[in-house]
Amino acid sequence: MKKAFEKFGYAQKRWFILAICWPLLCLVFAAIIICQPGREGEEQIADIGFTLLPLIFFAIGMRIQYRLLKERKNAVVLTVATVISVENRVMIGRGNKRIYRPEFEFQVGGTTYRVKSPSGFGRSYVKKGEQVELYYAADNPHVFYVPVMQRHDKRWAMLLCGVGMLYPLVGLFAPQIREIFAFLE
Repeated sequence: MKKAFEKFGYAQKRWFILAICWPLLCLVFAAIIICQPGREGEEQIADIGFTLLPLIFFAIGMRIQYRLLKERKNAVVLTVATVISVENRVMIGRGNKRIYRPEFEFQVGGTTYRVKSPSGFGRSYVKKGEQVELYYAADNPHVFYVPVMQRHDKRWAMLLCGVGMLYPLVGLFAPQIREIFAFLE
């Protein structure tokens, strides 16, 4: 269990450094864009927007990643749980999409716990009756996470952070990119 806390501490430090340094670096990029000669007013505004607006995606991705880190920090005891139901609900007002929220059952010290996923997913990653790995907090078994489902959130976090990190670089190097495309025409 001590290893899990050390791993979390290292991951949390990396998360904190990235969450602070990348937005600051994007502000530096914006200052470079403003100071660069040869960029006209409209190009400057577009390039600065390309540099700063993706920080919204970055912030959302980092928030998801932080939630995942917290779940992994608190829920460290492994058990096998059974999926006893998968709630299937239509979310009215959000494009009428279906949301799936599984409910799990597992035992700890002779006591049976039933826990429902706190968030819904656009597709069901588990089926009723399936056995899945589940991590729970030793002091409160209602605090849990299921790695199969957490992988989906991790992918989204990485995608959002990637967009938030790639697009500012495009904004910074926009004049060179424009020259390449002008040369190809």
